[in-house]
Amino acid sequence: MEDTKTAMADLTATMKEYVKMEEELEFGAFSAYYQELMDCLQADYQLLSADELVQAQAICGIISANAQSRAAKKDANRKKFSKMKEKSEFWQGAIVARLKKEGISEAELAEKTEGLWA
Repeated sequence: MEDTKTAMADLTATMKEYVKMEEELEFGAFSAYYQELMDCLQADYQLLSADELVQAQAICGIISANAQSRAAKKDANRKKFSKMKEKSEFWQGAIVARLKKEGISEAELAEKTEGLWA
């Protein structure tokens, strides 16, 4: 359990730095971060606490939006960004559904998500 806490805390800390950036993150770094998140979700999804799930869903939302805007560009990574968007949206939906089952309302989720980046 401690490993999931550390992994999600690290991913959240990194995203906090990324959202402050004014330049676009290069593809390699974006892809590596995305893969680290996907690996964490695939390995530890059932072990994540509600707070960790809130963090993961927020990160998935940012990745999805970012990948969507990058997929709109006509470059060599367009299809890869489209796949990243789709997979991020899948996980975000699964996480939101699980949090609702656990009793967290949409308003609570929005409040907690907003608090992450404050």
